[in-house]
Amino acid sequence: MDEQDDISAPIHGSLNRPLLMLGGERTLVLALMTLAGVFVFSLAKLWAAGLGIGLWVLGTWALSRAALFDPQLSKTGRRSLAFKRFYPGRATPFGKSREWK
Repeated sequence: MDEQDDISAPIHGSLNRPLLMLGGERTLVLALMTLAGVFVFSLAKLWAAGLGIGLWVLGTWALSRAALFDPQLSKTGRRSLAFKRFYPGRATPFGKSREWK
């Protein structure tokens, strides 16, 4: 066997697919479901039921639109808040020096 044989293995699509529920990120949809359920069932008022159903419909629509943009938007968004808005493309002499221990 002088020539190298390419060894390949198929990767099933379900291993690479994000965990979505009703088209939105799973944890956010479950939190929205809990909040809407509190309005509908716990408050037991007609206006609260309308508010809970409206919140459910609009929230599910917004979360499904956000999942089209990025299926892990809550995780990446939270992480991006820790970084600066702009990093200059050059070094500056006014940077903080690190302490070596």
